[in-house]
Amino acid sequence: MFGFLPQSHAAAGWQINAHGLELEREHGLRYASDTRGGPPFYPVLAQGVSSCAQLPTTLPTFDEILGIDGLGESGLADAVFRLSAAAAAAEAGQESRLQVFTLHAELEGMRLLDAFESLLVKWREAGAVITRMAKIHELALQRPLPARWVVMGEVAGRSGRLAVQSASAAVSA
Repeated sequence: MFGFLPQSHAAAGWQINAHGLELEREHGLRYASDTRGGPPFYPVLAQGVSSCAQLPTTLPTFDEILGIDGLGESGLADAVFRLSAAAAAAEAGQESRLQVFTLHAELEGMRLLDAFESLLVKWREAGAVITRMAKIHELALQRPLPARWVVMGEVAGRSGRLAVQSASAAVSA
């Protein structure tokens, strides 16, 4: 349709398994965002380390924090901005971790559009660079990525289990 094969994938609801991760590798995808967690990594598969980098969602989605401690729609932008600023401050003097925010078209693009626009303004005013996942992938590859297992786990504010990166590196990629 676009004249080239897909370069990336993002699993809806962070629901992916070993078979899906293997298909990403088999089809030559460059990167995916199927997981939650910290910095980018290469998934460990049964046949070895995948060549398809994972760019995990690192920030909470609006629906995950809405209602927590009485947080209403008017406070969503401030809450996510504070979390992203705290992560950036914690990384001062270190190689900066790339942050990924996942939005839902039906929420941030419609019902919570004002809060989303407010968040974008806050990030821009703070000097944050808002960019495409392809650019995040490019920046991530400027240093060696660890290899980590993808496991099913829980994330605060989200019901059920979803794909997360393991807490420790499995092997060096």
